[in-house]
Amino acid sequence: MVLAPRPACPTFTSAQVTGFYFQPCHDDYDEVILEYFRCRCGTVRKQTRRNGQTNLVQHVRREHPSFEAEMLEATTGETGSLLNYVRRTSQNLFGWLLWVISSNLPLSFCENRTTRRYTTLNPICVETLRATMEGVVLAVERSIASEMPDIFGLIIDGWSHMSEHYLAVFAFYKVDGKVKIPLLCMAPLLNEEDDDLSARAHREFLADMLPRDFGKQLHQCVVLVGDNCSVNRRLATLMGVPLVGCASHRLNLAVQQDLQGHEADLAQLQTLMAKLRTLTQSAKLRYAYLFCDVLGYLLTFVLFLLNVTFIL
Repeated sequence: MVLAPRPACPTFTSAQVTGFYFQPCHDDYDEVILEYFRCRCGTVRKQTRRNGQTNLVQHVRREHPSFEAEMLEATTGETGSLLNYVRRTSQNLFGWLLWVISSNLPLSFCENRTTRRYTTLNPICVETLRATMEGVVLAVERSIASEMPDIFGLIIDGWSHMSEHYLAVFAFYKVDGKVKIPLLCMAPLLNEEDDDLSARAHREFLADMLPRDFGKQLHQCVVLVGDNCSVNRRLATLMGVPLVGCASHRLNLAVQQDLQGHEADLAQLQTLMAKLRTLTQSAKLRYAYLFCDVLGYLLTFVLFLLNVTFIL
C-alpha cells in the first residue's frame, strides 16, 4: 500500500498574502472603492466577498511566484504592521484576552449575548478562553525559566481578601547587565484543610512551585526580600538566606513608633474627621471653601487696584 505524502502546510494564509500585497483602492475624495484592490505592482483587481480571496491570491501566485520569500524578508516598515503574519484565530483570541484581562471582566463575558452582538470579534466559549489563558501562562513560565540564572533572589508579599490569603512571589536577577523582576506566581496558600500560614508552609509552597514551574530549586535563592514580620524572618532562617526588609514597611513602623506619644491628639483628630464626613458638615466646609476662594479673588483685585493707583 502506497501512502500519498501529506502536502506541506503553507507558510502564510491567503489573508496574510493578500494583506501584504493588496490595499483597497481610493477615489479622488480618498474614499474606499468597494471590492477593488491595488497590488504593490500597481495592478487593480476586483474581489467580491462571495468569492473570498481567490482572484487576489491567483494574481499573487502568477505575478509574484516568490511571494513567500519576499514576505519573509520584508521588514515591519515595509508591511506597516506585523498583523499580516498573525493568523486570524490568534488575533481573535488575543483580542478577547486583552479585553477581559485589562478590563478585569469575568470569563463569562465572552459568552454574553450583548457582548457578541456589538463586537467584531468572533465568538468563543469560556473553555476556549480559559485554555488560552493557561497556554499563555505556560509560555510565559517557559520564557522566564529560560533566562533565569542559577542564582537569584525572591521578593514575597502576602495580602488577604475576605477569607482568602494570597502570596505573590517575584524573582530578581540580572540578564546582560539589566535587572529583571518577573512575577513568578500569585496564588492562595490555603488549599487544604490542614494548611496554615506559618513560615514552614511558605517554605513548602516555594519549594514546590520553583521546580514545578521554572525548573529551579529553593537552595538556589540567595536572598529574600519581604516585610519585617515574624513569618518572613522565620522563613529566611529556614531557607538559610538573609532577609532584606521592606524599606516602606520599616518607615511605616518608625512612623507608628514616633506617633505613640501623640495618641490623644490623633484620637481627637479622628473624632473631628468622623464628624466632618456627615452631609451637613461637608456642605458647610464646601461653602466655607467657596467663600474663602471668593475672598481671595477680591483681595487679589484690591491689591491690583492699589498697585495701579501707586503707578499712576
